[in-house]
Amino acid sequence: MATDFDAVVIGSGVGGMCAAALLANAGRRVLLAEKRRYLGGRFSTVDHDGFKCATGGLAVPVGRDLEQVCEATGIHSGVKQSNRVGVWLDGEIYSLATGGTRGIIQQVAQNETEVAKVIGALHGAMTDQPAPEDLSFRDWLNQRTENPRIHGIFQATIASLLTVNSWELPAAQYFRLIKVIAPLRFGFIEGGSLELWKRMAQRVVQAGGEVWTAAPAEQIHTSAGRIRGVTLRRGQQTTEINAPVVLSNIGPAGTLELLSPGAVDPDYAAQIQRDMTPTAIMWLHFASDELLMDYSAISVGCSRRVNMIDVPSFEAEGVAPPGKHLYTVGAAPLDSLEPGDIKAEFDEVMKDLEDIFPDFSNRATVLTKTCYRGKWPGFRTLPHKHVGHGTPIANLYNVGDAACPSGYDGSMGAAKSARLAVAEILEQS
Repeated sequence: MATDFDAVVIGSGVGGMCAAALLANAGRRVLLAEKRRYLGGRFSTVDHDGFKCATGGLAVPVGRDLEQVCEATGIHSGVKQSNRVGVWLDGEIYSLATGGTRGIIQQVAQNETEVAKVIGALHGAMTDQPAPEDLSFRDWLNQRTENPRIHGIFQATIASLLTVNSWELPAAQYFRLIKVIAPLRFGFIEGGSLELWKRMAQRVVQAGGEVWTAAPAEQIHTSAGRIRGVTLRRGQQTTEINAPVVLSNIGPAGTLELLSPGAVDPDYAAQIQRDMTPTAIMWLHFASDELLMDYSAISVGCSRRVNMIDVPSFEAEGVAPPGKHLYTVGAAPLDSLEPGDIKAEFDEVMKDLEDIFPDFSNRATVLTKTCYRGKWPGFRTLPHKHVGHGTPIANLYNVGDAACPSGYDGSMGAAKSARLAVAEILEQS
C-alpha cells in the first residue's frame, strides 16, 4: 500500500473532486479519500428503485466553473442544459424564455409604476446604488413593493440557490452573487451526478493516484506550521499518509477538528467557530408515470416551503426507468439555521405539492424525504460568511461551498475554490 503522495484530498464533494482532477491533470500523484462509500458528497446520486436521486445539489451552472474544470482536464461533463424553465406563482407557471425575471415582473406587477420602481431599483443596486449590508433582501424589496408575487419570485430564487430565505440574506450579498452569476443557465448530468465523479476519479487513478472510499480522515499532521500528511482509517486499519499538500472538502470547521490543538492561531479558530453557521434544506424526490409539468425546472414562489422543482428526466438520459419521470423538490424551512420540527416542515411541503399538482397523492409516488442540516447541511455556512480557500498552515487548503470567494456560492463556488487552491499550489512549485 502506497503511503507517499504529492497531495491528499479529504472529501469528494464538488470542491474535492475538482481539486483532485485538476492536480492529477497537472501530473500530481493524488490520494482522494472519502468517508462514505460513494463519491460526490452532497452533490451525488444514489439509486432508488432505478431512479437516480440526488444526495443534495443537482443542477449544474452551464459553462461555469465546474464545466470549466472539465474542459481544462478533458473530462466529459455530461451536462444537458435545461431549455424549458419557469416560475410558479399562485397556480400559474410563467416561462423564463420571454424576458427572464424582468419579464415576469412586468406580468405580475400591479401597474407600470411598480414595474419601473422595482426594475429601476434592481438596476441601481447592480450599478451605482449598492444595497446596504445590514438590510435583508426582503426588507430592501419591501421599500419598493409589497406585491407578494414579486416577493415570491425572489424568495424562490434566493432559497433555491442559497438555502436561505430572503429575510435571512443581506441584500448586498444577493447583488454580489447576481453580478457574478448572471446570466445563469442550468443543466443536469446525464446518468446522474455520480457518473461525472467516476470520470474524475478515473483521471486521478490514470495519473498514478488512488481513490479510497469508506476512508474517513482521523487527523491532519503538521510540523513547524506546514503540512506533513494525514491519518486515514479503512475498516479497522489506520494508515498514516505522507504528503506535502492537503486539500480539505469537509468544511473549515471539520478541517479544524482534524488538527492538533494549538496548530492554528486562536483568532483564526475562533473565527471559524463563529462564522461556520450551517444552513438546512429539505429535499424530496418523487416519481410519476405521467409527466406532471411541461418544464424541466421551475422556481416556486408564493408557497409555504417549496422553492424549486427540477425534473432531470425531462431532458437528461439515464436518471429514471423508461417511461417514468423523476422530480427533485427543494424546500426551505422558515428558519434555515434552526429548522425545528422537521416532520411539521415536510407536512407543509406536501401541502405545497398538492397545490402545485392537484391530486398529487394519487398521481405521484414519494421516493425520499431528507432534511440536510448540521454536519451534513444545505450549505456549510451562510452566503456572506465564507472564509476563502487559504488557511494559516502552509499547504493546507479548504475547498467547497464555505471556501469560495465573494459573489460565489454552491456548486459553482465549490468548483471555483478548487480552481483557486490548485492554481496557488501549482504556482508555488
